[in-house]
Amino acid sequence: MTEFTADITGARYGQLEVLHQVSVSVASGEIVVLLGSNGAGKTTTLRAIFGTLACRSRAVALDGAAMEKLPTWQLARRGIVMVPDGARCFPNLSVLDNLRGAFLATHPGAKLSAAVFDEIFELFPILRQRTTQSAGTMSGGQRQMLAVGRALMADPKVLVLDEPSAGLSPKIVEDLFEALARIKVARGCAVLMAEQNVGTAAAVADHCIVLEEGRVVLAGPMDQVRRDERLRTAYLGL
Repeated sequence: MTEFTADITGARYGQLEVLHQVSVSVASGEIVVLLGSNGAGKTTTLRAIFGTLACRSRAVALDGAAMEKLPTWQLARRGIVMVPDGARCFPNLSVLDNLRGAFLATHPGAKLSAAVFDEIFELFPILRQRTTQSAGTMSGGQRQMLAVGRALMADPKVLVLDEPSAGLSPKIVEDLFEALARIKVARGCAVLMAEQNVGTAAAVADHCIVLEEGRVVLAGPMDQVRRDERLRTAYLGL
Protein backbone atom coordinates (compact mmCIF):
# COMPACT_ATOMS: atom_id res chain seq x y z
CA MET A 1 0.00 0.00 0.00
CA THR A 2 1.29 3.44 -0.98
CA GLU A 3 1.55 6.11 1.70
CA PHE A 4 2.40 9.69 0.86
CA THR A 5 3.21 12.22 3.57
CA ALA A 6 4.19 15.87 3.53
CA ASP A 7 4.97 18.29 6.33
CA ILE A 8 5.32 21.95 5.40
CA THR A 9 6.24 24.82 7.71
CA GLY A 10 6.65 28.48 6.85
CA ALA A 11 6.02 28.52 3.09
CA ARG A 12 6.41 32.03 1.75
CA TYR A 13 6.29 34.29 -1.27
CA GLY A 14 9.34 36.49 -0.94
CA GLN A 15 9.43 37.66 2.67
CA LEU A 16 5.71 37.07 3.24
CA GLU A 17 4.96 33.83 5.07
CA VAL A 18 1.53 32.62 3.99
CA LEU A 19 1.46 28.99 5.08
CA HIS A 20 2.37 28.36 8.67
CA GLN A 21 2.15 24.59 9.21
CA VAL A 22 0.38 21.83 7.29
CA SER A 23 0.75 18.06 7.51
CA VAL A 24 -0.75 15.80 4.86
CA SER A 25 -1.07 12.02 4.72
CA VAL A 26 -2.68 10.14 1.84
CA ALA A 27 -2.87 6.37 1.35
CA SER A 28 -3.46 4.41 -1.84
CA GLY A 29 -7.11 4.18 -2.81
CA GLU A 30 -7.90 7.34 -0.86
CA ILE A 31 -8.85 10.90 -1.78
CA VAL A 32 -7.82 13.68 0.59
CA VAL A 33 -9.06 17.18 -0.22
CA LEU A 34 -7.69 20.52 0.94
CA LEU A 35 -10.60 22.88 1.50
CA GLY A 36 -10.70 26.60 2.17
CA SER A 37 -11.75 29.93 0.77
CA ASN A 38 -9.64 31.94 -1.67
CA GLY A 39 -6.29 32.76 -0.09
CA ALA A 40 -6.55 30.07 2.58
CA GLY A 41 -3.35 28.36 1.45
CA LYS A 42 -4.54 25.41 -0.65
CA THR A 43 -2.48 26.07 -3.78
CA THR A 44 0.44 27.25 -1.67
CA THR A 45 0.42 23.89 0.12
CA LEU A 46 0.67 22.01 -3.18
CA ARG A 47 3.40 24.27 -4.52
CA ALA A 48 5.37 23.86 -1.31
CA ILE A 49 5.03 20.07 -1.52
CA PHE A 50 6.59 20.16 -4.99
CA GLY A 51 9.37 22.47 -3.87
CA THR A 52 8.50 25.53 -5.93
CA LEU A 53 8.24 27.78 -2.87
CA ALA A 54 10.75 28.58 -0.14
CA CYS A 55 9.87 26.98 3.21
CA ARG A 56 11.37 27.04 6.69
CA SER A 57 10.88 23.27 6.78
CA ARG A 58 9.74 20.77 4.16
CA ALA A 59 9.54 16.98 4.40
CA VAL A 60 8.02 14.84 1.63
CA ALA A 61 8.02 11.04 1.69
CA LEU A 62 6.63 8.21 -0.40
CA ASP A 63 6.41 4.86 1.38
CA GLY A 64 8.88 6.13 3.94
CA ALA A 65 11.49 7.25 1.40
CA ALA A 66 12.43 10.94 1.66
CA MET A 67 11.71 12.87 -1.54
CA GLU A 68 12.11 16.52 -0.56
CA LYS A 69 15.57 16.86 -2.11
CA LEU A 70 14.44 15.69 -5.54
CA PRO A 71 13.63 18.19 -8.31
CA THR A 72 10.05 18.32 -9.53
CA TRP A 73 10.70 16.26 -12.67
CA GLN A 74 12.21 13.50 -10.56
CA LEU A 75 9.15 13.48 -8.31
CA ALA A 76 7.06 12.77 -11.40
CA ARG A 77 9.30 9.84 -12.36
CA ARG A 78 8.97 8.49 -8.81
CA GLY A 79 5.19 8.59 -9.17
CA ILE A 80 4.21 11.90 -7.55
CA VAL A 81 2.42 13.76 -10.33
CA MET A 82 0.63 17.10 -10.26
CA VAL A 83 -2.19 18.52 -12.38
CA PRO A 84 -1.79 22.32 -11.98
CA ASP A 85 -4.74 24.68 -12.06
CA GLY A 86 -5.85 26.15 -15.36
CA ALA A 87 -6.21 22.97 -17.46
CA ARG A 88 -2.62 23.24 -18.67
CA CYS A 89 -1.58 21.31 -21.75
CA PHE A 90 0.73 21.91 -24.70
CA PRO A 91 -1.72 23.92 -26.83
CA ASN A 92 0.05 23.44 -30.17
CA LEU A 93 0.26 19.66 -29.80
CA SER A 94 -2.52 17.21 -30.54
CA VAL A 95 -4.33 15.32 -27.82
CA LEU A 96 -2.41 12.18 -28.74
CA ASP A 97 0.95 13.93 -28.65
CA ASN A 98 0.16 15.50 -25.27
CA LEU A 99 -0.55 12.05 -23.87
CA ARG A 100 2.40 10.40 -25.60
CA GLY A 101 4.79 13.09 -24.40
CA ALA A 102 3.78 12.62 -20.77
CA PHE A 103 4.49 8.90 -20.98
CA LEU A 104 7.86 9.29 -22.69
CA ALA A 105 8.99 11.98 -20.24
CA THR A 106 8.34 9.76 -17.22
CA HIS A 107 9.20 6.36 -18.73
CA PRO A 108 12.49 6.88 -20.63
CA GLY A 109 13.20 3.96 -22.91
CA ALA A 110 9.87 2.23 -22.25
CA LYS A 111 7.59 1.02 -25.03
CA LEU A 112 4.21 2.73 -25.28
CA SER A 113 1.33 0.32 -25.97
CA ALA A 114 -2.15 1.07 -27.22
CA ALA A 115 -3.56 -0.29 -23.96
CA VAL A 116 -2.15 2.70 -22.10
CA PHE A 117 -4.19 5.06 -24.28
CA ASP A 118 -7.29 2.87 -24.03
CA GLU A 119 -7.47 3.31 -20.27
CA ILE A 120 -7.41 7.10 -20.63
CA PHE A 121 -10.02 7.02 -23.38
CA GLU A 122 -12.33 4.86 -21.27
CA LEU A 123 -12.21 7.47 -18.52
CA PHE A 124 -12.57 10.40 -20.93
CA PRO A 125 -14.29 9.24 -24.15
CA ILE A 126 -14.19 12.73 -25.66
CA LEU A 127 -10.40 12.46 -25.90
CA ARG A 128 -10.68 9.43 -28.17
CA GLN A 129 -12.80 11.52 -30.52
CA ARG A 130 -10.27 14.38 -30.48
CA THR A 131 -6.94 12.54 -30.78
CA THR A 132 -5.72 14.64 -33.73
CA GLN A 133 -7.12 17.95 -32.50
CA SER A 134 -4.76 20.60 -31.13
CA ALA A 135 -5.24 20.92 -27.40
CA GLY A 136 -5.42 24.70 -27.60
CA THR A 137 -8.60 24.54 -29.69
CA MET A 138 -10.52 22.44 -27.16
CA SER A 139 -12.94 23.70 -24.53
CA GLY A 140 -11.75 24.31 -20.99
CA GLY A 141 -13.45 21.18 -19.74
CA GLN A 142 -11.90 19.04 -22.45
CA ARG A 143 -8.46 20.48 -21.71
CA GLN A 144 -8.91 19.69 -18.03
CA MET A 145 -9.73 16.09 -18.90
CA LEU A 146 -6.64 16.02 -21.10
CA ALA A 147 -4.55 17.45 -18.26
CA VAL A 148 -5.72 14.66 -15.95
CA GLY A 149 -5.15 12.13 -18.72
CA ARG A 150 -1.58 13.39 -19.18
CA ALA A 151 -0.94 12.92 -15.47
CA LEU A 152 -2.28 9.36 -15.62
CA MET A 153 0.09 8.57 -18.49
CA ALA A 154 2.87 8.96 -15.92
CA ASP A 155 1.34 6.03 -13.98
CA PRO A 156 1.17 7.99 -10.71
CA LYS A 157 1.28 6.49 -7.25
CA VAL A 158 0.18 9.90 -5.98
CA LEU A 159 -2.05 12.13 -8.10
CA VAL A 160 -2.17 15.77 -6.99
CA LEU A 161 -4.75 18.18 -8.43
CA ASP A 162 -5.06 21.92 -7.93
CA GLU A 163 -8.63 23.25 -8.16
CA PRO A 164 -9.76 20.81 -10.88
CA SER A 165 -13.33 22.18 -10.96
CA ALA A 166 -12.39 25.86 -11.36
CA GLY A 167 -14.18 27.54 -14.24
CA LEU A 168 -15.92 24.40 -15.49
CA SER A 169 -19.61 23.82 -16.11
CA PRO A 170 -21.53 21.70 -13.56
CA LYS A 171 -21.87 18.81 -16.04
CA ILE A 172 -18.15 18.75 -16.82
CA VAL A 173 -17.34 18.90 -13.11
CA GLU A 174 -19.67 15.97 -12.47
CA ASP A 175 -18.02 13.90 -15.23
CA LEU A 176 -14.52 14.83 -14.06
CA PHE A 177 -15.12 13.92 -10.43
CA GLU A 178 -16.82 10.68 -11.42
CA ALA A 179 -13.63 9.84 -13.31
CA LEU A 180 -11.52 10.70 -10.25
CA ALA A 181 -13.60 8.34 -8.13
CA ARG A 182 -13.04 5.60 -10.71
CA ILE A 183 -9.31 6.34 -10.81
CA LYS A 184 -9.10 5.96 -7.04
CA VAL A 185 -10.67 2.51 -7.19
CA ALA A 186 -9.25 1.18 -10.47
CA ARG A 187 -5.68 2.43 -10.07
CA GLY A 188 -5.49 2.41 -6.30
CA CYS A 189 -3.40 5.55 -6.34
CA ALA A 190 -3.43 8.15 -3.59
CA VAL A 191 -5.22 11.35 -4.60
CA LEU A 192 -4.56 14.75 -3.02
CA MET A 193 -6.72 17.59 -4.26
CA ALA A 194 -7.11 21.29 -3.50
CA GLU A 195 -10.69 22.34 -4.04
CA GLN A 196 -12.96 25.24 -3.15
CA ASN A 197 -16.25 23.56 -4.03
CA VAL A 198 -17.24 21.79 -0.81
CA GLY A 199 -20.22 19.96 -2.26
CA THR A 200 -18.25 18.58 -5.18
CA ALA A 201 -15.33 17.53 -3.01
CA ALA A 202 -17.55 15.91 -0.39
CA ALA A 203 -19.02 13.58 -3.00
CA VAL A 204 -15.68 11.85 -3.63
CA ALA A 205 -13.30 12.65 -0.76
CA ASP A 206 -12.52 10.25 2.08
CA HIS A 207 -10.75 12.78 4.28
CA CYS A 208 -10.27 16.52 4.23
CA ILE A 209 -8.10 19.26 5.65
CA VAL A 210 -9.65 22.70 6.08
CA LEU A 211 -7.30 25.67 5.85
CA GLU A 212 -7.87 29.23 7.01
CA GLU A 213 -5.24 31.95 6.65
CA GLY A 214 -2.46 29.41 6.18
CA ARG A 215 -3.36 27.23 9.15
CA VAL A 216 -5.22 23.95 9.57
CA VAL A 217 -8.46 24.63 11.43
CA LEU A 218 -10.16 21.29 10.89
CA ALA A 219 -9.18 17.83 9.65
CA GLY A 220 -10.70 14.37 9.60
CA PRO A 221 -13.05 12.06 7.69
CA MET A 222 -15.08 13.95 5.09
CA ASP A 223 -18.46 12.85 6.45
CA GLN A 224 -17.51 14.11 9.88
CA VAL A 225 -15.97 17.39 8.81
CA ARG A 226 -18.81 18.41 6.52
CA ARG A 227 -21.13 18.45 9.55
CA ASP A 228 -18.76 20.53 11.66
CA GLU A 229 -19.73 24.16 12.23
CA ARG A 230 -16.08 25.18 11.86
CA LEU A 231 -16.25 24.34 8.14
CA ARG A 232 -18.87 27.04 7.66
CA THR A 233 -16.78 29.42 9.75
CA ALA A 234 -13.70 28.85 7.58
CA TYR A 235 -15.65 29.72 4.43
CA LEU A 236 -18.00 32.44 5.60
CA GLY A 237 -16.23 33.91 8.60
CA LEU A 238 -19.35 33.43 10.75
